[in-house]
Amino acid sequence: MLKGIYTPIITPFKENGEIDYESMDFNLEKWIATDLDGLVVLGSNGEFVFLSQDEKIELMIHVINRVDKRKKIIVGTSCESTKETIKFSNLAAQAGADAVLVLPPNYFKKAMNDEVLFTYFTDVADSIDIPLMIYNMPGNTGISMTSSVIARLSKNKNIIGIKDTSGDIVHIGEMIRDVDRDFTVFVGNAGYLLPALCLGAKGATLALANCLPEDCCKLVQLHRENKLAEATALQLNMIEINKMVTGVYGIPGLKVALDQKGYKGGFPRKPLLPLEQSKKEALLKIIQNYDDKRA
Repeated sequence: MLKGIYTPIITPFKENGEIDYESMDFNLEKWIATDLDGLVVLGSNGEFVFLSQDEKIELMIHVINRVDKRKKIIVGTSCESTKETIKFSNLAAQAGADAVLVLPPNYFKKAMNDEVLFTYFTDVADSIDIPLMIYNMPGNTGISMTSSVIARLSKNKNIIGIKDTSGDIVHIGEMIRDVDRDFTVFVGNAGYLLPALCLGAKGATLALANCLPEDCCKLVQLHRENKLAEATALQLNMIEINKMVTGVYGIPGLKVALDQKGYKGGFPRKPLLPLEQSKKEALLKIIQNYDDKRA
């Protein structure tokens, strides 16, 4: 069973748009030295939608080899067709990943009812040699998977969990209540990590953990130790920085935050553009305010 904090790692790019593997390796060693339970490669924050299939495979293999089992690795293998998702997921298995993270197909989102999604995830899970984690990301896909179909899918022994980024704490609670006991529910937003843990979530996959891994891990530890007053104070402090870094300013903002925290964010890949100077200055003030409160 997966548990704890995973970070969906960014992909640092050079100004010319090429993947900056030197910066990636620098970041990997820093993340490995933290209390993070694992890393997610080719997730949303890794800008996987802007990578060619060859780049995805190359990056996946590079990260898995560099990490060398020092942390668990989940690979995003989402494709639009069942066939291609199966193919990519089995490549991840052969490369040595611990699990795959799969979005619902979303180009034909109006056709993605519960039965279509149940069949899709069942077909993929039954055809791959690696555990599968569902990725519910309605903000980007336009599809919000229902708690009823997730409960049905949780009975498949090769579907081990879900990363839910819906932002709907009631929906998260319904899933935790209804899914199979061994099924892992992760949330995908640091803004409500503590409430989700209190409901029974096993952990989270957090963009904020790219730049604040220790604080994200600390919150989980405080919850485990039943130090709820300290956990609440940390959670409340996280709300603003999480909202601005991962919501308002998105991936360009996250990369600025990484640079500020001693990592190498690099450039976003076009069509995304680097953060404008005025927005960068505003974000740096928010980061400083967060640090001042943590001091």
